Amino acid sequence: RFRSITKQYFRKADGILVMYDITAECSFTAVRNWMSSVQEGIEDGAVVFLLGNKMDAAQRETRDVPKVEGERLAKEYKAVFYECSAMTGYNITEPMLHMARSVNR
Repeated sequence: RFRSITKQYFRKADGILVMYDITAECSFTAVRNWMSSVQEGIEDGAVVFLLGNKMDAAQRETRDVPKVEGERLAKEYKAVFYECSAMTGYNITEPMLHMARSVNR
């Protein structure tokens, strides 16, 4: 429902984070649509990050999206890839610092 307004933001963005749930394949499948919208809307020089979230849940639940699939998709869209956990903070600082360094150039 927000897709119509997001393209306005993509045009002015220096960096974009696209996140999916590694325990829910449907969220990973939806990433392709989001990445296509991002690619259509961003300007040259914008940095795109693909984040696989819920690393904490992967220990309790079934991991539906292998890391290699996330890496492959990121490579396809020329995005920087990380896996993280927003809940625990695992590997959150690294992509944020990486983005800050990338857009500051």
